[in-house]
Amino acid sequence: MVSLTSWIEEGRVKVRIDGVFYNPHMKLSRDISVKTIAKIEEQLNVLDGFAASGIRGIRYYVECKNITNVDFIDISDIAIERIEENKQQNNVEGKIYKIRFEDFTNFNNYDLIEIDPFGSPSKYIPIVISRMRKRKFYLSVTSTDTAVLCGKHSLACIRNYMARPLHDNTCHETGLRILLGYLARIAFIYDYNITPIMGFYYRHQIKLIVRLDKDILGIHDNLKNIDYIYRNKNLEKGIGIGEQIAGPLWIGKYYDLDYTNMDIDLVKKIREEKELPYHYDIHEIAKTYKISKIPKIDDLLAILDGSRTHFNPKGIKTSQNIEKIVNSMKGL
Repeated sequence: MVSLTSWIEEGRVKVRIDGVFYNPHMKLSRDISVKTIAKIEEQLNVLDGFAASGIRGIRYYVECKNITNVDFIDISDIAIERIEENKQQNNVEGKIYKIRFEDFTNFNNYDLIEIDPFGSPSKYIPIVISRMRKRKFYLSVTSTDTAVLCGKHSLACIRNYMARPLHDNTCHETGLRILLGYLARIAFIYDYNITPIMGFYYRHQIKLIVRLDKDILGIHDNLKNIDYIYRNKNLEKGIGIGEQIAGPLWIGKYYDLDYTNMDIDLVKKIREEKELPYHYDIHEIAKTYKISKIPKIDDLLAILDGSRTHFNPKGIKTSQNIEKIVNSMKGL
């Protein structure tokens, strides 16, 4: 007889997952988050919102030496039961709150708050920031509503993030920048400046880890990073206003280089990306300009002084104009 009890091992922890949501494909996302949080040079008290099995918060506690305590929130009875079991299994100290995230009021007790809901995190970000009184804290935000952020449901993106998306082959970068721009604009309202520490797209998920500091002068300096990107009919891209626009969004760096020194291929790709808020899809260019033979990306990048991007295996980042890109593709 097969047991209905399901225990899995991930990282340095073992957790029971039957009856609660657990996505094994998000292990890489949790790996990157754990390694990023471990690099923060201060002691952190963590709140794991939407905890489910509690695996993310438990991994923080077990694998990050700078985590002093982790508390958990979930509204599900079975989740509360699993978190308690998993805490005991991994010798984790911390409280469990059976409450809706939006009804929780003690965010000021924490230095790092994990927002990982099903779907959009947009309504939860203002709740945390508006109730926070610390001068500095960290947000770790997950978005799985990538169809919205990538423009498949543009009205929902405008409604949820107050930004217009761009639905094309490069939309995952645009989606991350819309989410980061939204977080920044909410933070600015409450006098918090933001410093992105880590951001990435992976398997229909966008992840951001951001530091927030009370710093009005810093906000004024950072306002330059809120802008638009455009795409014209000829596929030319740039910052500002064109025929098709996306934004407002974040056009600055979405990660801190000091946090990218880790032995994970996706993060290595992030380190090597050029600092541009957009990229081109060479298959989209080939189709539009009827280029029958698509050159090797590395050969093309050598000509264009560009880079690959983790957002898109067919994507290139370059500041060259579309005419130069097309002529280079035709010439190879």
